[in-house]
Amino acid sequence: MKHKLTFCLTLFLISITSAHVSGQTIDEVYAKYISALGGRENLDAIQTMQTEWVNAKGQRQIAYLSRPSLALYLLTDTASNIMVKVCNNSGISCLSDKKIVGIDTSFRLQFIRPSGKPNFFANKLIPYKENGYKISLQGEDIIEGKRCFVVQLEPDKKSYDLYYIDADTYRLVMSQTRYLSGPDGAQIYYSDYRQVNGVWFPFTVEDSGSSPTAAKKTYTYMKANIPIDKNIFVCPTM
Repeated sequence: MKHKLTFCLTLFLISITSAHVSGQTIDEVYAKYISALGGRENLDAIQTMQTEWVNAKGQRQIAYLSRPSLALYLLTDTASNIMVKVCNNSGISCLSDKKIVGIDTSFRLQFIRPSGKPNFFANKLIPYKENGYKISLQGEDIIEGKRCFVVQLEPDKKSYDLYYIDADTYRLVMSQTRYLSGPDGAQIYYSDYRQVNGVWFPFTVEDSGSSPTAAKKTYTYMKANIPIDKNIFVCPTM
């Protein structure tokens, strides 16, 4: 009987801890996180984006994005290690020499249609309610010297994502995907936040598990709500 009481008490304490950390609930932490980003109204107002960055090898790359979840990447000719996937206009990605008016011809085009549910900001936490995901507060941790809230998101039964949110600024410091079977995903670090159209974006993103080419992105340019011809997102026949 004593062991059963101890077990029940342990479960109770775990549930209290995960639901209420430092006097805050998961709903409060999430609300402050969205507010620190710039607010949902400003996030939803961004319909298109153009971003430019330099990768770990010093290669300049450009991406055009358009809602709901379309991404077109222009890669330098030196990015020869990019894998080519055949696309039949409904596939995931492809490479093409398609010419686009106004775009530097020294770039190669890679179209990517993300699989899964629409996610314009490549962050499942922002639209978790719309996508029917479950989030919970799992306590605190120290990341990069910062005290962080640990938010767990469950997109499916095979994995879960952890988001480490700075307890002072409520900005995302690190994220990681963990799998119920198999090795954990890479740790991705976010820093150097700057404001674009009222939204704070990390201009430095470091992926601890990527290839050397993709390990670090240093953004040099971000512009929101630029006019984009959505025909450029049509993957050409290979």
